[in-house]
Amino acid sequence: MAQEQSPPGDVIAAAGAWLGTALKSSGFRWVPGQLRLERRPGKLIHQVHFQPNRHNKPGELVKVGTILNVRDEELRRWRRINADRILGQGDLFCAHLLGYASGRHRGHVYGEAADGDIDLTDPATRAERLESFAAVFRGAVVPWFDEASSPDLIVNSRAGDYTNRPSALVEWLASRHRPDLIEAYVYRYLSRIPDAQPRYEAGWAKAAAGVPSFGLRSGDMAEELGWSVGKVSI
Repeated sequence: MAQEQSPPGDVIAAAGAWLGTALKSSGFRWVPGQLRLERRPGKLIHQVHFQPNRHNKPGELVKVGTILNVRDEELRRWRRINADRILGQGDLFCAHLLGYASGRHRGHVYGEAADGDIDLTDPATRAERLESFAAVFRGAVVPWFDEASSPDLIVNSRAGDYTNRPSALVEWLASRHRPDLIEAYVYRYLSRIPDAQPRYEAGWAKAAAGVPSFGLRSGDMAEELGWSVGKVSI
């Protein structure tokens, strides 16, 4: 393996800039200093955040992980107005590792978490790895963003399945005046994770009883989902 002593941050910044140019036709640009690719279709914001590996070291390891985010400026406003009915803050409603969205490029439904990592350690293979990542991006990530941006599509998509906070997706549907889609999303969620049913029901019951958000068990996504559904339904 060829050795170089360039700071990993410089290598990653150069890779991001290259990807920004390569993916320009898909509407993305590299945001210097913030380590992310971004595009803004309407009031939505599509982001791919780069997370440098904490073990990166010049000449030994240069690797990044990638995370997908979808944000909506209108959701931020809706949350401010409905502060007593929400769990989320800001404009984020869907997020997960890019690797989980990559499977479609190879004809699979889902990918693996590590499939979104980019290993830039070896200068000799760097261009090839970036070309490969760009191909996955066009073939799988862009369609993922299209699904995640549509209320009708997200409820039956890998974006909805793997998002790291399902309750935020419910809040987004409510903010988009699409509560009619919540039942389908919850049905899919509980079908995939049947042992979550009791915790989901507990969350719904707490919402019906007027229990505030701080009365939920921290980090219990099923209970949070039930509470959110209860709050936007009551």
